Amino acid sequence: MFYTDQGQHLISPEDYSLLLSCAPLIPYLEPITFELRAKITEMVSSENIEYRYINGSCEDRAHYICLLLRKEGIFTGKIWNFAPARFSLLSDELFNISDPFGISEATNWGYHVAPYFTSYDEAGNIETLVIDQSFEAKGFLKKEAWLGKMNCPKSLYLLTEIDNYLFNSFDGFVEENTNNRLGQYYPPTYLPSTITGNFWNLNVGDDYVQRGLAINDLALRIHEGKDGFQTEEWVFLKQLLGNFDWLVNYTFLPKPQELSDQTNDALMQYYNERYSHWSNRLWELFN
Repeated sequence: MFYTDQGQHLISPEDYSLLLSCAPLIPYLEPITFELRAKITEMVSSENIEYRYINGSCEDRAHYICLLLRKEGIFTGKIWNFAPARFSLLSDELFNISDPFGISEATNWGYHVAPYFTSYDEAGNIETLVIDQSFEAKGFLKKEAWLGKMNCPKSLYLLTEIDNYLFNSFDGFVEENTNNRLGQYYPPTYLPSTITGNFWNLNVGDDYVQRGLAINDLALRIHEGKDGFQTEEWVFLKQLLGNFDWLVNYTFLPKPQELSDQTNDALMQYYNERYSHWSNRLWELFN
């Protein structure tokens, strides 16, 4: 069994494998030198990846950072932590996260993901370190400390290759794979959002990562400009900040009546600029 430095009792990846009978590959990562840590910090910080909006896109930040480091020959994996509600039908427990930046109200996470790597410390011992600016803006967290940040003794964590973009859940997997292909069979009207144990990779042309990063940028633009909005506009925009899916929908639905043309045009222009920026950066990382 596995214990964090806070004494929390967690289940190991091996026990997770037995529980779901489906084990993603745990990558072998060659430990980097202690001196190389500073380069990683500098590289990640220089990208100006927005991390202060905690309601969504952790998978996009993680994926981008993994690609960024791989471009420089630094190999990472992803560490996933799941709240009990995402792997058990007998629990509704989620990670309760307070927003340290005051952008949104306290929020609940069903899961969280971040890049990790292995490195020698100054004494020559191997450490597993997590890159997660949401919890540690200018450095790394040891794996145990990162898990402890979510303060959930019954959580499940696992380590995967970086190509695993996101996990399947029963509700999403059945909906995606039974659409108009089962004849007279109709799946249940309700399926749980518990994880199936397997993951899916991005396809060529998918734009989830740049979209998620641009959404985070937009969230901060809204938050930092709150004093410049009309009262009705800010009431509406504050509600958007409280729900990541609503904010995503805002970027492709018709202009909401609560916003003036000027405000809406300015926000959408900024979002499109950031989307283009991240699209270009991703192209550079792949070429």
